Amino acid sequence: MSDFRVIGTAGHIDHGKTSLVKALTGIDTDRLKEEKERGITIELGFAHLTLPSGQVASVVDVPGHERFIRTMVAGAVGIDCVVLVVAADEGVMPQTREHLDICGLLGIRSGVVALTKCDLVTPDLIELAKEELREILSGTFLDGAEVIPCSVHSGVGLKELPSAIECALRKVPPRDESAAVRLPVDRVFTMKGFGTVVTGTLWSGRLHVGDELISLPQKKAVAKVRGLHVHGKPVQVATAGQRTAVNLSIPLTAISRGETLVTAGLLQDSFVMDVKLRYLPVTHTALPRRSRLLVHIGTAQRLCNITLLDREQLEPGQSAFAQIAVAEPLCVMPGDHFVLRGFALQKNHGTTLGGGTVLRNLAAPQRRKNPAIVSILEEVFRALTQLSLPAHRAQAETTLVRLHTERRGLSGVSLIDLQRSLPLGLVAIQRAVNGMTKCSHAVRLDGIPENEDGAWLSASALNQVSQAIVDAVTAVQRKDVHSQGLAKETLQAQLTGPLRRLSVRTVEAVWLRLVQEGKLVAEREFLRLPGVATISVDSPQVSAVLSAFLKSGLSAPRLEDLPTLLTQQTPMTPAPRSEDLKKLVEQLTRRGDLVRLKDLIFHRDAIADLRTKLVAFLTQHREISPSQFKELVGQSRKYSIPLAEYFDAQRVTLRVGDQRRLRG
Repeated sequence: MSDFRVIGTAGHIDHGKTSLVKALTGIDTDRLKEEKERGITIELGFAHLTLPSGQVASVVDVPGHERFIRTMVAGAVGIDCVVLVVAADEGVMPQTREHLDICGLLGIRSGVVALTKCDLVTPDLIELAKEELREILSGTFLDGAEVIPCSVHSGVGLKELPSAIECALRKVPPRDESAAVRLPVDRVFTMKGFGTVVTGTLWSGRLHVGDELISLPQKKAVAKVRGLHVHGKPVQVATAGQRTAVNLSIPLTAISRGETLVTAGLLQDSFVMDVKLRYLPVTHTALPRRSRLLVHIGTAQRLCNITLLDREQLEPGQSAFAQIAVAEPLCVMPGDHFVLRGFALQKNHGTTLGGGTVLRNLAAPQRRKNPAIVSILEEVFRALTQLSLPAHRAQAETTLVRLHTERRGLSGVSLIDLQRSLPLGLVAIQRAVNGMTKCSHAVRLDGIPENEDGAWLSASALNQVSQAIVDAVTAVQRKDVHSQGLAKETLQAQLTGPLRRLSVRTVEAVWLRLVQEGKLVAEREFLRLPGVATISVDSPQVSAVLSAFLKSGLSAPRLEDLPTLLTQQTPMTPAPRSEDLKKLVEQLTRRGDLVRLKDLIFHRDAIADLRTKLVAFLTQHREISPSQFKELVGQSRKYSIPLAEYFDAQRVTLRVGDQRRLRG
């Protein structure tokens, strides 16, 4: 976990946010000419503050004008502690309230209030302003927060404010530096001698010089990290929670604000997200089941469609589960916070309508109410909430992994799939899957690598696949009580519905598990039920049939001639029936004693003997022609051509023109 922190400002325009940051840090965050001329902040500003303990925290200064709410949200995401700035001579204003709501919607849970311009009012007015603030902050995340009267001109409160900020930061849980790298981009520019530089708050992971990144939404270009700067100084490693400048090996036009830098090949972007939505009381009108709004996630803004999952409309001040669908994808993870804005100003508040928490990324669209989905989302929301509580974190991790594994169903999960779908580091994921396996909520399938889908199956998915395999074997043996069972190579084709999409490796892993548990028996190339009788190798009729084919060698007797051939070799009473012999030959073929090539049937020993001769010939002569192969078989083309094609299919030989060569 990382202890690096980001502080952000919030508050109405012209309440002294930028002047306060300059007084505390010595850095003027208004860098644009237009900002200097107009005296207002237009773009995000950045600085760093040395706290009383010596720890250095990043500072993001946001614009206060209602026209720049999009920029304000882009700067507010990812901050750990907010300094709400309120001018003592004006008090709480519309943007104060909207910024406060935005910070709450973005999951910020700690902060202080800076009551600025105290040198312009009397002590009585300062106390009155404090009382107003206590009333406004009641019930918000800043309820009970320390209010520090201060002035950048007289210096009052400038020593107390950093101590109060540090105290507020102690309440914030650390960021996960073991999770996947995610850096939402809030600035893109070029520097002479360096090239393209982007900045942002590193939300999670550790970023190294030399790492290869891509920006999401998906871009083809892979960017190499040429250099890193934190607080204006070059570093080799940036850690979660740090404001970071990244020098990239891509042109300036290849990346823009609103995109997210991630490790190449790991994360994906999403078009549909399941969310927990909170609708602000100031909206006054209900939100219908389907709505079109603006969503802010990370540093990106998108037009989106909102669909409520558990009701027809959402009343002001209430919460609900919903889906967000965007036309252009976003890089999001469960636990991310978002803000929803409308297109008309609310009275004394701006356009912010609500926001909430992402519960599942890469979601499937839901077209109607589904109580089961809502129940699952409630469990996801509780687990995400508990991640920030050290005493409950391990259980929350296991719950999230279990729920995602169950969600994936027959596809199963891999370590990479879990990393791109959950806000957890690799170590935490491995710990969680081990715990899930011990509790029998899922199983690890042998033979499937950890980074391939299907490495773990939920208990319910395993039961479904296992039952389908047992049913397929049972069906074959019910149809023919003397059957050797179901051929392994045909098992996949016997499965129906969604099971047909299972990989061959998954099906094999499951039937091997069934064999280990004693629920199936594997004999040669067949699967059968335990305790079910099969044809006996020692029966006189079986021995006679195999002997007849073995003596025939590569001349392959016809099935219709088999009764006469058996009677000549071994007198049998009663005489074998043609239908019975046909069924017996079919069973011996499935068992592997006989080999069928189109309408020809050979004893497996005859085929094995020919293979030995063929390999010896090709080892000595390198190639064999059709006529030479015909001589090797000792039969006509009717027999030699199917046999030659059989060895091609068995990857013993490779046909090159009219010649055949030994593979490998």
